[in-house]
Amino acid sequence: MSKTAKLSNDDESSIQKQRETFVASLSHDLKNPTIAQIRALELFLKGDFGKIQPHQREIIEMILDSCKYMNAMLGSLLATYRNEKGTIKLSSEKVSISDLAAECVDEMVYLAKDKGIKINIINNAKIDIVYGDKIQIKRVIINLLSNGIKYAFKNTDLIIKIYNENNFTCFMFENHSPYIPTDKQQKIFARYISFAQAHKEFGIGLGLYASKKIVEAHEGKIFVKSFKDDRNIFGFKIPNDISFKDKERFVIF
Repeated sequence: MSKTAKLSNDDESSIQKQRETFVASLSHDLKNPTIAQIRALELFLKGDFGKIQPHQREIIEMILDSCKYMNAMLGSLLATYRNEKGTIKLSSEKVSISDLAAECVDEMVYLAKDKGIKINIINNAKIDIVYGDKIQIKRVIINLLSNGIKYAFKNTDLIIKIYNENNFTCFMFENHSPYIPTDKQQKIFARYISFAQAHKEFGIGLGLYASKKIVEAHEGKIFVKSFKDDRNIFGFKIPNDISFKDKERFVIF
């Protein structure tokens, strides 16, 4: 096939199904070792392998929380691909964006420390509660922060801000990282177009795409701003109106 040849609809459909089958099978295969890790960490905390020191307990508890989050995410992925339309029904519960942000920072603190990046949280929100799916919103924050840390310059600060804007609770971070050209800023939220590609690196391009779909399913908006002095802002806003409490919502990937 020449470089200029286009795939037929059948070819594109076949490739898409192969990708979905791969993700589904990989998610299934990862669940068993993840469950084993959770059990092993729980035994460590119980003292089955000997006494642990307080500072060791803190790290093990943090790793255990990350493993439980991973297990929940894998379950969500499997549920998505069992559904022919790739649809997840979102749960609806009270979610504190500030508490969730702090939880995510705790889980990623050593990733940041490895690059000498200091993370600060500024909470200016009078209302930080939204009604939505805690696991999926956490997925968005983790995706954004992992990119924010990965592409930030070493020994710089990453500032997280939580604030209100009209009837929305907003989460955003600002870091010091390479400028993203205007024409690429919105494209990085497209399927299979990754943040890495904005910097000519390899990336699968699903994290930010999924984040956008999740935020929009909560009737929110995801955003990015980039400045030529090497400052980048990523964030999202979700309605905090209590009328969303019992609203049935779905995210379609």
